[in-house]
Amino acid sequence: METIQVERRNRVGWLKWNRPEKLNALNATLLREAAEGLLALESDDEVRVIVLVGEGRAFSSGQDLTIESDADYGTYLEDVYHPLVRALEGCKKPLIAGIHGVVAGAGLSLALAADVRIVARSTKFSSAFIKIGLVADAGGPYHLSRLMRPDLALDWMWSGRTIDAEQAERYGLVTELVEDEAYPTRLTDYAESLAAKSPPAVQGMKALLRTTSFEQSLEEEIHWQRECGKTEVHQQAMQAFLSKK
Repeated sequence: METIQVERRNRVGWLKWNRPEKLNALNATLLREAAEGLLALESDDEVRVIVLVGEGRAFSSGQDLTIESDADYGTYLEDVYHPLVRALEGCKKPLIAGIHGVVAGAGLSLALAADVRIVARSTKFSSAFIKIGLVADAGGPYHLSRLMRPDLALDWMWSGRTIDAEQAERYGLVTELVEDEAYPTRLTDYAESLAAKSPPAVQGMKALLRTTSFEQSLEEEIHWQRECGKTEVHQQAMQAFLSKK
């Protein structure tokens, strides 16, 4: 692939934006290849966890603004961004965003689609759409409304401010804040530790926290507990527990 690197190590799939000379600015090729790479990792039974990262000095600086000025932005979103945005939202496996450097604009929107975000302390967060007269997009408003108080989300988006990682943590956008020098190792350890756990239990927890009603949650509990109860991991744990009595 031209703008994406896909790697598999220790049951973890790594999906890397690979335009470091452009701070991983998003263009049509990268977004298409990212969707293809994500779907390939999700369909790979050997991959249990997927990590989104950027090569070089940034996660992503957002949309590559060399897009034609007369383009229909709505059509561009629908045709170029939304296949990846929908693939991220529909991914059943755990999604981890490893964030460092700069995360801005549509790059921030993609990072917010992850289930958890491991963030280097020096990272800067920017939702600067307002500065060029646009609304936030690529699924970002949907995720912000679920992670932040709506009034704070609006205030931030209206202001166009760049915030540091500590402020992003206070806003609820950071799962774990890590010192820069420890960030690469911690990200790998987090992903590999999660990949070592029972896949039905991990995926079931994600599914349960995405239900939209009480009754749906109860139905999902039945399904996933039934599946988890059949696993070798559970059977061995029960045998070990009972043998201690």
